[in-house]
Amino acid sequence: MENAKIKFSKDSLFRKTIAKTDGYIHFIAIGGIGMSGLAKILIELGYKVSGSDIKNNANIKSIENTGGIVKIGHSSENINNCSLVVVSSAIKPDNPELIEAKKQNIPLVHRAQLLEALMSGFGEEKKQYSIGVTGTHGKTTTSGMTAFLFEMEGLNPSFAIGGQLPHYDVNSKAGFGDHFVSELDESDGSIELYTPDISIITNLEFDHADHYEKGFEQILETFERYACDLDKNSKIIINTDDSGNLDLLKRIDHKNIITYSTNPEQPLHKESVYRAEALATVPNARMKVFKKNELLGEITLGIPGIHNISNALAATVAALECGIEFPQIADSLEKFTGMKRRFQTVGYFKGARIIDDYAHHPTEVEATLKTAKEIVSSSQKGRVIAVFQPHRYTRLANLWQDFAKAFKDADIVYLCDVYPAGEAPLENVNSENLSKQITYTKTFYVSGELENIAKAVKQEIKENDIILTMGAGNITQLGQLIIDNAG
Repeated sequence: MENAKIKFSKDSLFRKTIAKTDGYIHFIAIGGIGMSGLAKILIELGYKVSGSDIKNNANIKSIENTGGIVKIGHSSENINNCSLVVVSSAIKPDNPELIEAKKQNIPLVHRAQLLEALMSGFGEEKKQYSIGVTGTHGKTTTSGMTAFLFEMEGLNPSFAIGGQLPHYDVNSKAGFGDHFVSELDESDGSIELYTPDISIITNLEFDHADHYEKGFEQILETFERYACDLDKNSKIIINTDDSGNLDLLKRIDHKNIITYSTNPEQPLHKESVYRAEALATVPNARMKVFKKNELLGEITLGIPGIHNISNALAATVAALECGIEFPQIADSLEKFTGMKRRFQTVGYFKGARIIDDYAHHPTEVEATLKTAKEIVSSSQKGRVIAVFQPHRYTRLANLWQDFAKAFKDADIVYLCDVYPAGEAPLENVNSENLSKQITYTKTFYVSGELENIAKAVKQEIKENDIILTMGAGNITQLGQLIIDNAG
């Protein structure tokens, strides 16, 4: 059964409906990273919030600790006394709460419509200056870095991000400063709702085949409409190292396009307004930053990886454009220790380091493994062991050949069963068949529950190895499972 299709609209009535709500605002599936963040912002703004989900988690506990009411399990009774219901594109049309909300004529808003309303100050003349980060990869880290820079500067921003911000252990906040930083999801087309004052576009690649059924051209068309609908005084900060972004630039005409680049081999590198020269990628990424031909200075990050140099440059550009001085930016980024589930060290087992990462697209897998390989090579000790759980059958099917080539920097690969995320299986699209395609490195297919996978991986682990658990599903639990059952 298809997920609930909510018609995206910029109608100001949605803003007014949300702003004037005096009953409970109810979130169906409140425990997700995006929904929970919006719920917490509303609570901090003084709204009454309720929600439901199929199981408890840390996000739900955080909501309850701040005054929200959460029921475990979906039931039509859960929306009693609610005056507004928030859904995401993941909610199925047979959800009992969605059915009851329609039956009672309770207004329904998509999570993207709620975020747009918050970013726009509910349509009021006085609103926070908004910075939206979008693109296929790097959104969470880039938006997290940006919010972190404003926090460290004492500017008290609002933010809504798809990951936990280091030091603060939160993914959202209703700040009372002049800025609102948000991660803008492109997966379901809702990107077209937003009109931030600053747009950061990290890169564009084909993904989310469940929505973009016509391929990459549909993604380009979506982003073309998004960019062309921005206010004429807004700014677009865009990465010119990415071929998808270059395709987009050919389609849009905006007076305030600010380009950035970290790759000297790319054709627009020298022409880009902001450039970074990578000085090191491990153990901590380090770069020189230039604006046109002027050297602004050096930045040493608290995290590794060439991809994080690009993420940090984007965040730096946004901060500079908002008036934060370069020395403060450099000082803050050195303290940035990474977003949760982004090359996050979970712990150690037998002297090996276990790292968890959200990588679920071939490009992300390659970047994550490359960073791990550089760390191992620099110490000349250990191996890279990749444990990957594909996320969605449609993604695996449409990017099959790219996944088959993505593990070259792994010494050993373990493939787990596909995490379906609500999708039905596709014939011959599975991890066992994918494992047969990866012939260039030692590869195993391990079926069954996480306990089976943990048992298999533990037998292979040696001192100084890096074990990478990768994927957008429950694979994130594997590292701790290995550590907790160390016997």
